[in-house]
This record gives sequence, C-alpha cells and structure tokens, in this order.
Amino acid sequence: MAQDTDKSAQATTIIRNHMLGSLASGLLPMPIVDVAILTAIQVRMASKLAALHDVKFSEQRARSVIASLAGLSLAVTAGNFLGMLLPGIGKALRGIGALTVPPATTYAVGQVLNKHFASGGTVWTFDPERAKPDYEEELKAGQRVAEQSYAGVKP
Repeated sequence: MAQDTDKSAQATTIIRNHMLGSLASGLLPMPIVDVAILTAIQVRMASKLAALHDVKFSEQRARSVIASLAGLSLAVTAGNFLGMLLPGIGKALRGIGALTVPPATTYAVGQVLNKHFASGGTVWTFDPERAKPDYEEELKAGQRVAEQSYAGVKP
C-alpha cells in the first residue's frame, strides 16, 4: 500500500512538472512549432509515467495515442495563427490558450495514461476511444488546476 502511495505521489509530481513545462509551448508565437513542443513534452511525460509503472513504452505509439486524445492542443496553434492575421483578437485568444490549454491537456493526458499504466496497460493496449470520456473529465479538472495555479492558489 505504501508503494502505491509513493507511486501516486511520484506520478503527481511528474504530471505537475510537465504541466509547468507545457506553458512554454503556448507562449511561442510560432504556429505548428508550439504543438510539436507540446507533443514532445507530453511524450516525455508518458515515458516517465510508463517507467514509473515498469510498463513497456514506444515513443511512436505514444505520439499516436496523445494525438488522438489531445486534439484540443490545436486551439493554441489557432490562436497563434489568428494572432498573425488579426493581431488584437488573435493575441487575446493566444493569451487565454497559452495559459490554459497546454497545461490542461498535459494534465489530462498524464492522468489518463497514469491510470492506464497503473492498471498494467501499455501504450500498445491503450484504447483512445474508450478513454475519451475519462480524458474529457480530466481536461476539465486540468483547466481548474491550471487556473488555480495562475491565481496563486496551490491546488
């Protein structure tokens, strides 16, 4: 039981650290590059979570799983693109997305993959369609965690 608690604490730390790192992807004013950076951060997080649970990992498969779950990260790119076309509106959208979308999607991907890995699953046995409802729930929770973090409230 203590080992489960320790792994849970370690998983929380891994997810939180990668949430913070994902902020950089939203702050970049370069469409497409921000999504590539966010994906790389999330794949690294998935790798660390898999290692924590001693499960087999494939970076290529993880990229596919993450892309199927976190299509919402494209909102950041859309804001950046609009920022170049319509500076006022796009900048506002990019600002909102930069502060909430990358950390929230990272949180959701991390939570969903952590639960899957903790139950003995791998990236090869992961079914994105079955995980969608859980992902959507975790995305809402990730949004709250991100907003509380930015307000100076430690969740």
